[in-house]
Amino acid sequence: MVNLHGTSISEKYPFEELAVVYVLFFDEAQGHVPLLIYPDDRYKDDKKFMRPIRYHPIWFLGAEDVLDHIDLEFKGYTFFGKRFLTKSMRKKRRAGLEVETPETIVIIVSLPNKIEIFGDELIKTLTDEIRENFGSKMYEIIQAEVLRDEVIKSPETKKIIEKGNKIKAELMDLIDKTSNHFFSSVIKQSDTTSIRMQKAISYLAIKGIDVAHIASKNYKDSFSTIKIFDPKAKPSANFNAKNPFSISSINLMNDSQELEILVQNNTNKEMQDLTVKITHVKEYFEKEILDEFIDSWFPKEELLFISPTLPQIKEYLFFILDENKKERLFSKRINLELINK
Repeated sequence: MVNLHGTSISEKYPFEELAVVYVLFFDEAQGHVPLLIYPDDRYKDDKKFMRPIRYHPIWFLGAEDVLDHIDLEFKGYTFFGKRFLTKSMRKKRRAGLEVETPETIVIIVSLPNKIEIFGDELIKTLTDEIRENFGSKMYEIIQAEVLRDEVIKSPETKKIIEKGNKIKAELMDLIDKTSNHFFSSVIKQSDTTSIRMQKAISYLAIKGIDVAHIASKNYKDSFSTIKIFDPKAKPSANFNAKNPFSISSINLMNDSQELEILVQNNTNKEMQDLTVKITHVKEYFEKEILDEFIDSWFPKEELLFISPTLPQIKEYLFFILDENKKERLFSKRINLELINK
């Protein structure tokens, strides 16, 4: 069994081919540092394996950014990233930072593109569980990770590392249980009439996940009683609703060096108080080139956004944010080299 970079990994976890979970923190001396990788923690020092994590756009966002999460596509996988601050009681290694300065924790979940429909809900579930159960303990794992690099370890240092390792093992176990429960129940919460969901369920079946009992009335420990592709099935939730917007067309106007993006409200309701942003990233710094407030966006309405482009910048990020809920509703990475081809 291999991971997305062709590296063999253990067979301990039943859903390892579906999701890889990275927990990282921002170190004041080293930058972003991995704390653990689920299901196999051995590859956090593997530069090839960590390449999409190192360059994930989650690191480029400012501290004031209100995005719910941000995604990156890489070699057939989607990496969902979410960041939050949590309690700290450790001495920092940079002047100007207090012992109580919060820790910055980043959760990244990698899913094959064929089942990326589950990503929004999975990263939200994992983040909620980690914050609730380990929010006050994360700094102890970080402290152990920092002290591990010391050449000479005092008895007190060894105790701190031992305690951090224990908490880290408990965190790994929580991620394991949360992921297993999520994939064991996700289908009965979804709309199997959706083409994206049909493809996702088919992918699960190909991977050997137990979906045989979906059509059975007497299922036990199965995903759902919903029949695959049954148009009469009534789901309790609709994953398709996670994408209320879609991009109808993207055009690059070479004469004026402007980018035209036509976006549709796919829902049957009026959307209010939205902010549309276009940013670019260069050398680890993010810069906005469009920030537009939309007070009302009518059902099925298409809006055209025109933004300037910058010399030598080929990749841009397009966001739609809900200002009231302070969450991301839609995001899309735009590569100018792929437009008009």
